[in-house]
Amino acid sequence: MRAQMWNGKWVTKLGAFASASVLLCSQSAVAEDLLLQNVAIVSPELREPARNRHVLIRGERIVQISAKALAAPNAKRIDARGLYLTPGVMDSHVHVSTPPGLPLGADDPTLVALNAAYVRQQPRSYLYFGVTQVIDLAGVAEGVAAFEAQPLRPDLFRCGAAVVLNGYPMALFDTSVRLRVFPDYVFEPANAAAHPLPAGEDPAKHTPEAVVEAIAARGARCVKVFIEDGFGERSDWPLMSTATLKRVQAAARKHHLLLVAHANAIDMQRMAVALPVDVLAHGLWNWNEYRAKEGVPEAIAQHLRLIHTRKIGLQPTLRVLPGIADLFRADTLQDPVYAKVVPPALLAWYGSEAGQWFKREMQRDFGGAPDAKIAQVNLSTNDQNMRSVRFLNKLGHPLLLGSDTPSAPTYGNQPGYDTYREMRSMAQAGVPLRAILEAATLNNARQFGLEKDYGTVEAGKIANLLLLKTNPLESVQAWADIERVILHGRVIERETLAADH
Repeated sequence: MRAQMWNGKWVTKLGAFASASVLLCSQSAVAEDLLLQNVAIVSPELREPARNRHVLIRGERIVQISAKALAAPNAKRIDARGLYLTPGVMDSHVHVSTPPGLPLGADDPTLVALNAAYVRQQPRSYLYFGVTQVIDLAGVAEGVAAFEAQPLRPDLFRCGAAVVLNGYPMALFDTSVRLRVFPDYVFEPANAAAHPLPAGEDPAKHTPEAVVEAIAARGARCVKVFIEDGFGERSDWPLMSTATLKRVQAAARKHHLLLVAHANAIDMQRMAVALPVDVLAHGLWNWNEYRAKEGVPEAIAQHLRLIHTRKIGLQPTLRVLPGIADLFRADTLQDPVYAKVVPPALLAWYGSEAGQWFKREMQRDFGGAPDAKIAQVNLSTNDQNMRSVRFLNKLGHPLLLGSDTPSAPTYGNQPGYDTYREMRSMAQAGVPLRAILEAATLNNARQFGLEKDYGTVEAGKIANLLLLKTNPLESVQAWADIERVILHGRVIERETLAADH
């Protein structure tokens, strides 16, 4: 049985939420020289912290790192004695167009205002947890534009969605708006009988080659395909044929784009690995007929070994199903961290009857089962993902930090906080702290071709950095123990980023 992530009724139309209350700004303003003194550098290329270092930042880049004091008479100085300097975190799986817990497309004035507050706070919440780079794997243009219009924001990179006609995620939308939401879909000839090309559509615009070319023209770094035939008991959503997937792959390579696949079930992931894709955007939580209460069955182990052998990047996304389970916990909205990352009015609305809409959808899908039972089903399914990640880590497979925020319209997935909780879940799965550091920084930068600018604390890199109060190689909690965020050379006191500031 497939674990249900969300219901096909959760969105009915595409609204103009993302364009509300957009602030014009410039993030590229030139920063003054900055000198960090006596800091301990924790960076993935270093075997151990480099202590008592002096780091000179000019404009938006690191220009010098020295064990000796640096003469920089015009620089702003920060005595960072006792602090740890790390690269900023990169979350390689986010959805900036989707507000957690809000129904998309609603035109109710209250919901529009709540969304506007979320649009303003979202990038600040990522920064609050040290996320200085994000990769949106399937963003709506308006939402991406709204994110990039905010005064303070992580650097954003995009992936284009190559969606098969009427397949996931098109299947989540009403027929009347599918083509508006996903105009660049791929027409699958093998599905023509059940899913013919809509009247008036030009077939030449919906070939794999044409769709990938359009994605490349918009400046994307990757193409995302969706290998998903249904959630829960469903298995009727159309898929791309192997031949069509290979054409998408060839077109992506032609345009020097990575091929990323949504796939979380063993049968779906086998299709992705057979190509092979470059990145799996989810861990393996649906084991289907191989489901087991403990251990890793040999069929699953063989599949994971193949992922490792073929050097396929993998984002564990360990917070997807717990984010659903959080709807059914009485203490979720009492978490004090929520006040730091959720606008006050939105947090209050989550606790209202109207704010529980998605929880009611899930309760109906589970036949009115008790809350504790629904939470347990999601968490037990996620345990299989935890075991998969543990197995890959023992193989020495480099992981990619990707939170899939928000994975569904649940308020259980909040920007920034879920990136940190993803790291914490990786630690709970047995991933060593050094491997988590690598997953959050250099692995992502290398995988997505961004290592020239990001991923390490080195001269020449963009100065997106964190000053932590504790050593992240000693405790995963250090990633929530941030004193200051440095964004393009600009120093930001962490608490000024909080929603309750």
